Amino acid sequence: MNPAGKSYVCILHEYVQHALKKQPAYTFKEIENAATPYSATVLINGMQYGTGVGSSKKAAKAEAAKATLEVLIPQMKEKILDEAEPGHKGPNHQSDLDLSFFNEIRIEDPRVAELCAKTSEPSPYAILLTCLQRNFGLGDKNVKYELKTLKHQKNEVIMTVGKHTVQVPCKNKRDGKQRAAQAILQALHPHISSWGSLLRLYGSHSLKTVKEKKQEEQQITLLQSKAAVNAPNYAILNKLRQEMLKLRQMREAVQPIGRFIPPDDVGMPSTSGADLNNVDL
Repeated sequence: MNPAGKSYVCILHEYVQHALKKQPAYTFKEIENAATPYSATVLINGMQYGTGVGSSKKAAKAEAAKATLEVLIPQMKEKILDEAEPGHKGPNHQSDLDLSFFNEIRIEDPRVAELCAKTSEPSPYAILLTCLQRNFGLGDKNVKYELKTLKHQKNEVIMTVGKHTVQVPCKNKRDGKQRAAQAILQALHPHISSWGSLLRLYGSHSLKTVKEKKQEEQQITLLQSKAAVNAPNYAILNKLRQEMLKLRQMREAVQPIGRFIPPDDVGMPSTSGADLNNVDL
């Protein structure tokens, strides 16, 4: 794959189509941020990968594609950035430096839990819960695991999430819980091989909402600094007006459009629950 002269979106589509035999899709949403009002997320085989924000949908899409490339092929990150962004030199974020070490660590490496604890990253089981919540709306109640004692004082943990079941040897239940979570994560992400990629998706650096909230607070602070002495702060008032208009539009969108009155010759179904036992669920 030659990234020279190609956009992030083009590089991603080429890689996913040829290497993974899949077609990437994008979802967009509007966020409460004046500087970057649009957010885009890449979906591959129904799973969320990179997310990006921008001043337009096109810019957000490019950032999402860039973030996805960093997840799928972290070993080629510098080459892609150098080709797509001439003049780029080295990692441009501290988080890139922090996570680059994990690019060489396999998802099912037995040292992962210990390394995460030392670097203040979430444990494999916490990463699994974040993955399930973000992609499927599931929680810890949907994760079933048990410890089995085998011969010769050996232990094994069996974990089941949906249609995926794994069995991993372990020292104890705590160790087995983390290693089984790693195995489930690998099954859910067959296109990813390094733990660094999973941290980019679900680790502490992936929490965009905190950053976005901080940016909004900084915008309000800047507006406050524009106030003149002994005069109304029109910047703050305009911001308040914009937010009130948004709130009004949201409320109007959920107002009922009227009451349905059926014709006299049309019978309505009974509200009684007496026949519920006959429903084939």
